[in-house]
Amino acid sequence: MNTMKILRNIIMLLAVFSFASSCDDPDGKWDPMVWKAEVPVQTTDGIYNVSEAGSEFTFSCRNYSSPWIDNASSNGEYYYPPREKNDNHTITADWFKAEISGNKLKVVFKENDTKEERPLQLTVTAGDIFHTFRFKQFAKR
Repeated sequence: MNTMKILRNIIMLLAVFSFASSCDDPDGKWDPMVWKAEVPVQTTDGIYNVSEAGSEFTFSCRNYSSPWIDNASSNGEYYYPPREKNDNHTITADWFKAEISGNKLKVVFKENDTKEERPLQLTVTAGDIFHTFRFKQFAKR
């Protein structure tokens, strides 16, 4: 009788372990986000070049249906979506705006009338996976 209980417990444990290992990938094992520009864009070393006159970029995420914006940074200054308004899909600053709707990301840059280049790193997420877009807006000449 004791042997049957032990055998039954072993089978139950094996079933539990087998079920647990068949679940989705654990946290941190998500596939990288795959983004595609809607129109051809010019890049240098993985950085999107932005005209001094301003530009608009549209990207679509190919493998996640509804990512959101985590943050943006430029020259040590950080920008965040207005989370207090329950909005993780928009960042607006005086010289750029980033907005996600579904799997589409639109980033709009205003004219750069300064003599300094403006770098921008924009990070989007879908939970445990992140992707950072890097932009460089040229300075006024």
